[in-house]
Amino acid sequence: MMDVYMEVTLDPLGTAERGKAVVAWYERALSGPLGELVQQEERSGVYTRTSVQQSEGSRCIHMPHLGRNRSRLNGELEKNPEWAATEFYGEDVLGRVQCSYFPVEGEWSKFVVALQTGSLRLADAGYCTILVDFLASALRDLNPAFARIEHDAFSDWSNVEVALMRDLDESLLEGRDFLRGYAWVTVCPRELATRLGGHEALEASGAFHRVVPLQGGGVLLQASETSSGYTDLVMERVFEALAPVLPGGEPRADPAHPNVRFVPRDAARAH
Repeated sequence: MMDVYMEVTLDPLGTAERGKAVVAWYERALSGPLGELVQQEERSGVYTRTSVQQSEGSRCIHMPHLGRNRSRLNGELEKNPEWAATEFYGEDVLGRVQCSYFPVEGEWSKFVVALQTGSLRLADAGYCTILVDFLASALRDLNPAFARIEHDAFSDWSNVEVALMRDLDESLLEGRDFLRGYAWVTVCPRELATRLGGHEALEASGAFHRVVPLQGGGVLLQASETSSGYTDLVMERVFEALAPVLPGGEPRADPAHPNVRFVPRDAARAH
């Protein structure tokens, strides 16, 4: 089980050409949070497998060694593939970078980085800053509908979508009307950040350790200095600050998603 899950949702309103965005996501991931694993592949003990599929039904291309195939991989990524993933593994899976389309109307994409880090790193402020800085940098030229960094939550569904049993397609299409969820690190799109008063108001709320305005108009919100510091009390503060843009409804635990964390209150009644 990997410890860190970073996901970005891009909708048709995203500002970058997707092929370039895919290349940039890979480059920043492989030089940032996955950089140690890239170096370990060159020495020994870590192996990689990469798969790229340009379109549904097309032949899937497999590359066994990332270091020897970076140029070839970049060429495939520039073609705007339907699906691309690189996995790092030893005895277990150690990390993954992925770009894929969501199967909904329009060009909806999901960009992912997942890592096995260990609890000590999740309590390390320096390491956690590296994760947050990576996401802020990766989103610099994009206008994401949603993004998050979570611990032990590896699903297309956010915490709010699970707890409210929201249809994923519906939630995606309404992503600029209602925030899909909240986490240790949450990215609000421009439209929702504006409804919340902008990054100045979010910073003044005191609910967040760090507020980073993004070039595309969205806002990155880091709840606590470290991932392990994202306690229930901190989560409650985040919920209160974001409740005006969250979908209403009574959230309920789902046994199929036991690690999903949420505040058991109706957002519509919290503001």
